Amino acid sequence: MSEPQDQVRQALRDLGQELTKAMEQAQRLARQAADDVSKLVGDPPLRRAKRAPDAPTELIREIARLRDEGLITEEEFEAKKAELLSRL
Repeated sequence: MSEPQDQVRQALRDLGQELTKAMEQAQRLARQAADDVSKLVGDPPLRRAKRAPDAPTELIREIARLRDEGLITEEEFEAKKAELLSRL
C-alpha cells in the first residue's frame, strides 16, 4: 500500500477518534444540562436508558446524522462505523 493511502487511513482513524470523544463529551454535557434543568424546575432527574448512551449503536446513529448533515464524508462514516461495530 502506498504511503499517501496509509496517511489518509491514519487521518481517518484519528478523525474517528476525535469524533467519538466529541460525541461522548456532548452526551455528558446534555445529560448534565438535563439534570440541572430538572433540579431548577423541581422535576425528578431524567431516567437514563438501560443501555449506555455511548453504546456503539448510539454512536453509529450520531455519526450517521453527521454524515446526513454533510459534516463528514461517507468514507469517514464507514470507517468509524466499522471501528464501532468491532466493539460489539
